[in-house]
Parts: sequence; C-alpha cells; structure tokens
Amino acid sequence: MSDVTATSTGHESGRKGMSEEWRARLTGSVASISLTFIIVVAVGWFWVGPKFLSFSNVSILGTFVIVPLVVGTFASVALLSGVVDLSIGSMVGLGSALFATFIAAGWDPASSAAVTLAICLVFGGINALAIVGFGAQPIAATLGSLVALRGISWVLVGQEGAIFAFNIDMFNLVGTTFLGLPALFLIAIGMALVAAFIVTKTQLGRHVQAVGGDDKAASRAGISVWKVRTGALLLSAFGAGLGGIIYAAQLGSAARATGFGLEFEVYAALMIGGYSILRGGVGNPIGGALGLLAVAGVSNILDLKAISPYFVDIIVGLLLLAAVLLDRLRGGDAFE
Repeated sequence: MSDVTATSTGHESGRKGMSEEWRARLTGSVASISLTFIIVVAVGWFWVGPKFLSFSNVSILGTFVIVPLVVGTFASVALLSGVVDLSIGSMVGLGSALFATFIAAGWDPASSAAVTLAICLVFGGINALAIVGFGAQPIAATLGSLVALRGISWVLVGQEGAIFAFNIDMFNLVGTTFLGLPALFLIAIGMALVAAFIVTKTQLGRHVQAVGGDDKAASRAGISVWKVRTGALLLSAFGAGLGGIIYAAQLGSAARATGFGLEFEVYAALMIGGYSILRGGVGNPIGGALGLLAVAGVSNILDLKAISPYFVDIIVGLLLLAAVLLDRLRGGDAFE
C-alpha cells in the first residue's frame, strides 16, 4: 500500500513540476515576444496583404536585419554576463572602415577580414581591461570606447566621407540565397538558436547567467568571473567587427554613418525580447532575435504603407515600455 502511495505521490509531483515548467514558459519573456511577433505578422498580413509574407519582401527584410541579428546575438552574451557594451555601434563602424581600407589597398578578402577582426578583438580586450581589470563601470567605459572608436573610423574614412572598396567575391558571398532567402540571414538565425542552446543547456551558459545574476555568489561557487566577462566582451567585439565586415561587403563601401546608433537599435530590441539592461542573467537569444525581427517587421509594414518611418520610434518606445512592465510583473529576476 505504501508503494502505491509513494508512486502516486511521485506522479503527482512530476505532473506538478511539468505544469509549473510550462506555466513559466507561457508567462516568460520568450512567450511574450513570440506573441508580439505573431501580432506584428498578423497586422502585416491583414493590413498590407499577402505581399508582406512574400519571398521577395521577407528576403528584403532578412537582408536588412542580418547585421543587427549578428551583432545582437554576440552582444547579448555580454549583457547576460552583466555588461552593457555601448561600443558595438562604433565597433561596427570601425570594422567596416578597416575592412574597406584593406580591400581598397588591394588585400584579399580573407586577410582583410582576419586582420579587421583581430583589431576589433584588441579593442574588445581594452574594454575588458577597463571593466574587469580596473573595475570601471561598463556603461562609462564602453561609452568612452563608443566615442573613441567613432573618431578612429572617421579618421580612416577621411574627408571624402566614404571608402569605396567593392569586391565582387564578397558581394556575391553576402548576396547568396538559399530557398529564396538570404543565406546570411538564415545563418544569423542559426547563430541565435545555437546561442540559445548554449545559454540554456550547457554549463558555460549557466556560468554566464550566474555571473550576470550575482557575480559575488558566482565567485564563491568557484566560477571565474573575470574569465566569463572578458570572454563575453571579446565575443561582443568580434560580433560587431563581423557586422562591420558584412556591411562593407553588402554596400561595397564604408561611410562615416556606418553603425551609427546601432547600439540603441540592438539593445532596444534585446530589451523588448526579454533582456534587462540593469541586471545580467536575464534573457534568451531566441527572445532577442524575435525582438529584432518584430521591430524590423513594424518598420517594414510602415514602409510598405508609405507611412513616415518616425512612427517606428513611437511604436518601439511603446513596446519597450510594455517589455519593462512585463518584466516587473514577472518578478524581474526569472531566466527562461
């Protein structure tokens, strides 16, 4: 009789655990942004028509979000570890200017990309030294990097305001399609999925969350806080540099405005997708990707309806406020 009771109790506990897990999933940040994304798609379908979901329009939208997706996926790792890297927009501009400079000087694309990423990693290391080594506030340190890197980019671009460096091989590479969609867009989505798996299913991901949630507790648990945050900042710089290379390859040039304001676009979308600027350990790369796609979808709808793009800022601001409110209603400290 006791065995039957124990078995029944075990089954009830299992069902209760599963129900709580599903309740958490359905009320969490990824569920919220998924619903928002579905609403954006529905509005586009009913207001714009079938054209909104046509391969040609989705291809255009995908091309538009490749760089924000790549940069956002890498930057979200730093955000999860408790570091806001405001320099990502300027790092994109620097990566674009460096790559274009090397191409214009006659370098091959592979060498140009390798040296560009190496230089971006050096500046990411400087950010890490300031923040992790000397304990500087991340926002203050990366704000300084934002200004300095933008200045370096402008020096590289020169008075002409642009570096023209069209390379047919790189142009064809970034323009490759698969099943009617940009291959780089699909790769960027794949990167977000891989990042989500690492964050939610691996020890490394749990360490990043732990450091972002409470670095002192993580340190007492034997986790190397400086290694996690240094690695996260290097990944953030690498992703931004890669975004700059993609921009230069797409456009065949680098300009002063390349990457300008991208940090605000990326972090607004990440917050809409469930991340927090004020504390680490909160967020999921899938939510971040959906946030970027939702914002891009809104912009695309207004563009197709010939409505002023300034309304995008209003809508994004409202979505951001809604995301903050939902975050507080959820308790503000749950990670999916």
